[in-house]
Amino acid sequence: MTSWTPSLKGRSGPTYVALANAIADAVESGDLTPGERLPARRDLAHALKVSVNTVSSAYQEAERRGYVQGEVGRGTFVRRRTEETFTYGHPAGLIDLSICRPAVIPDQMTAIRDVIRAAAEEPDLASMLACRPIIGLTEHRISASRWLYRLGMPADPNDIVITNGCSHGMFVALSAVVEPEDTVVTDSLTDHGIIALSSLLKFNLKPLATDDEGITPEAFAAAAAKGSVKALVTTPTLNNPSCTIMSAERREQIAAIAAEHDIAIIEDDVFSPLVEDSPPPLSSFNPDNSYYVTSLTKCTVPGLRVGYLVGPSRNTQRLVARVRTTSWMATPLAADLASRWIDDGTIDEIVAGQRRELAARQAIAASYLEDFETKSHPAGPNVWLMLPGEWRAEGFVRHAFQRGVVITPPEPFIVGRSAAPHAVRLSVGSVETRADLEQALEILREDLSQRPEPAFMDV
Repeated sequence: MTSWTPSLKGRSGPTYVALANAIADAVESGDLTPGERLPARRDLAHALKVSVNTVSSAYQEAERRGYVQGEVGRGTFVRRRTEETFTYGHPAGLIDLSICRPAVIPDQMTAIRDVIRAAAEEPDLASMLACRPIIGLTEHRISASRWLYRLGMPADPNDIVITNGCSHGMFVALSAVVEPEDTVVTDSLTDHGIIALSSLLKFNLKPLATDDEGITPEAFAAAAAKGSVKALVTTPTLNNPSCTIMSAERREQIAAIAAEHDIAIIEDDVFSPLVEDSPPPLSSFNPDNSYYVTSLTKCTVPGLRVGYLVGPSRNTQRLVARVRTTSWMATPLAADLASRWIDDGTIDEIVAGQRRELAARQAIAASYLEDFETKSHPAGPNVWLMLPGEWRAEGFVRHAFQRGVVITPPEPFIVGRSAAPHAVRLSVGSVETRADLEQALEILREDLSQRPEPAFMDV
């Protein structure tokens, strides 16, 4: 904890604003550096001879401006310099809760700089000069095996294919398994990327009935019995958008049905690092005919687009051929940065920080939306909000946008011509600060508490 004590002499305005300005000036000048912990509120209040409430208000104002970040039970930390702010591309004046991504957390920028600096200091810069092997450099696959083991998916490094993120990995897996006009089944609400791939690869994507754990064994067994299903695609941990988590028992049942009917399992496990004590991967129950895909983009930082794909050993070269066709090989530099974080333990610190930050944001969301039906996980990135009364998703999304909040309607996640639920997805990691999240949720709560206006069309 820093012993920093500012001088408020000569600063105009309310005391809490003067203190917030002093914090901003100290961050801008470098007197306070990213990751530094500010003094405890009581200690700073005593030093400045002001009330604790004044210091708390100043810290909240500094957080609203993006200079600091509070963590429950840990304190308040300098987030980054203003010029280091992540630019998420939000339209001016809008608060965007529509993009599912990790939150900005303390120490993030420092960790990114440190790993890039370490890579740059390598004498041979191997990760910049490599163009083979297509499967990924050996040392990167060894690091990946350590990470996968911790996720409950032990794999021989020789069977791990490095990809440019999870989306690339899912494309590689699906293109290796299915042909045009094959039938692929998935959750009734599924990731929009899978729907896009069905159009690109021209397979027939069919929805299965789901409950609070995801795909039901009865629905999968009935579809499998018809004899035409080639593959099952699912995200069993924190389904996007419904936030469901499939239990270990359910996973074992689903895997047994897939094995009985020789149906390939293609598993998107990108969210499981966020869930402590997550059930074993679905693929681990049927490794002989499963394709397990995960990535670091949802549990660390969005730009670390490194994915790991594990399939049956007999098909590894088939997967590698598709990596070569789509990108020659995954970007070695990104894989090198990921491996360094895995090997030195930084990834554990960042994932733990993500869990804490997302938990704090989920608690905020739960507080604002306590009068409405929602589905979420304490460390998940999304909230699935069921709309009350006469609200329909299209109208609610449009109304929220008019009031400056961007949210995601259900349509991108609907397979085929299935009925659209009256629900929307909120991504709590999308905004940069908790203050932004609170502002957006206050607007949404106000809207939810009133009846929608009638919709009219000019004819």
